[in-house]
Amino acid sequence: MSGEGTRKPNYKGLIVGIVVLAVILVILFIPMIPADATYNDTEPYNRQATYQVVSATLTQEFELIGRGVYHRSTIVVRNTDSYGGTFTVNHYLYDVNGLFGSKTTSAYVGAGQTSNFVAEFDTSLGQDVRAEYTVSAPSVIDNRVVTKHKTVYKSIIELMFYH
Repeated sequence: MSGEGTRKPNYKGLIVGIVVLAVILVILFIPMIPADATYNDTEPYNRQATYQVVSATLTQEFELIGRGVYHRSTIVVRNTDSYGGTFTVNHYLYDVNGLFGSKTTSAYVGAGQTSNFVAEFDTSLGQDVRAEYTVSAPSVIDNRVVTKHKTVYKSIIELMFYH
């Protein structure tokens, strides 16, 4: 009776089965395959504020007591942006000899507001002049939505069912 009815369990096969099952589960469920993912993000950027020149006039003025004849350059700027800022207008006055004079005016103009930029030049009676101007808008920091890409790691199950 020795040895007949008692059999040793096959632990080696059981261990190999458990290891194979664990490897299959790891391969299926552990994220290890790189995949490209896109997403939207908000990021700041610098841009020039938007504006509109409502009017630009050059008028000849006269003061009997005081300065006499002079010319007034008036530039009316409307800030059409959603941000306020300091706008700068460069006024240039030309006569027959070229550039007669230049002046710079600056003012804070709130969002949706209008402002007058005025420069005066001493001239003489009958002097033939013309005016030009440039407007410099302030830089504002705004936000925009951008699409970005990144690498994520996914499992085989994720790629099969949730892609």
